[in-house]
This record gives sequence, structure tokens and C-alpha cells, in this order.
Amino acid sequence: MTTSECYEVSKPELNELLALLSQCGHVVSFFLKPEPTVLPAIDTANPLATLFALPAFQAQAAELGAIAAQPLRYSSLNKFEFEGSLVSVAVAGGCHHNTRGVSQEHIRAVVAAGLHAAFPRPFDDIHVFRLDDARWCQATDEATMSASYAAWQSARGLWWLLSIADID
Repeated sequence: MTTSECYEVSKPELNELLALLSQCGHVVSFFLKPEPTVLPAIDTANPLATLFALPAFQAQAAELGAIAAQPLRYSSLNKFEFEGSLVSVAVAGGCHHNTRGVSQEHIRAVVAAGLHAAFPRPFDDIHVFRLDDARWCQATDEATMSASYAAWQSARGLWWLLSIADID
């Protein structure tokens, strides 16, 4: 893995979002900026195959266990749908509803601020793949509840993998 492939995003708002999501399960979050740029293969059965095969991705995703080589089921989300999906995950609070005492307004604010910190303007145009097949990796396959996303920010060639997995 080259240093150009690891991309550090360390902002208080993003850290607060990850802390909120960690109440919902085990969180794996990392950013990659592969050189050369890896584009999502939108017109294929598995648009993330090239990304998932990268040694840098494999190294960063090691705690997720084995990554599936088969085509994945996914949904394409824009940034607003991604924000809503993360709000839904946080409101649910994992298997034990750990965010029950947190207001929805606060959750919405934390999610919005975290996403803005990760993808500030003019780099806020993102395409997100919500991984709808829990079998995409060992951690989510073994989880009771999970949510996983691969966000692509084309202007910077930046990928963000975010996975939340809760085992009851």
C-alpha cells in the first residue's frame, strides 16, 4: 500500500458521526485515494470489484474478514439518500436500540455535519453504493444487523468505505 492510497480525514464532526454510529455496532471506516484512480464500474454486475481487489483496500478492510468475490447486490444513493440512510441506522441504534435516548434532531445534525466534514463543498458531489447483500464480507454476514456503504467522490478520486455491524 502506498501512502498516496491512504487518505486521512480527521475532523471533529466526522469523529462525532463515527462515535454515534459505534453505538449501533462495530464501525469500520476508511478513506482511500488509489493511484491511479479507480472508477466504479457502473455498467457491471459488481461495480466495486476493482476497488475491493486493491491491496490497499484489502489491507484496510482486514478486520471485516473475507471479502466476497461474487457480484454484490447494491443500491445507488445520492448524498441526500445516503444521509437519510445513515440517520435511519443511527435512529435504530443497533440490536439493543442504544441510541434510544438521542433525539432524532440531534442524530440528523450529527450525520449532516459528519458528511459535510468528509465531503465539503465543492467536493460534496458523491455517488454511494449501499451494499444490500450482507454476504459481501464476513463481518456483515455474521452480524445480526448491518449497514455498509462505499462512497465515491469523483473530483478527488476518493473512496470511503463505511460499515456498521452489530452482533446480538
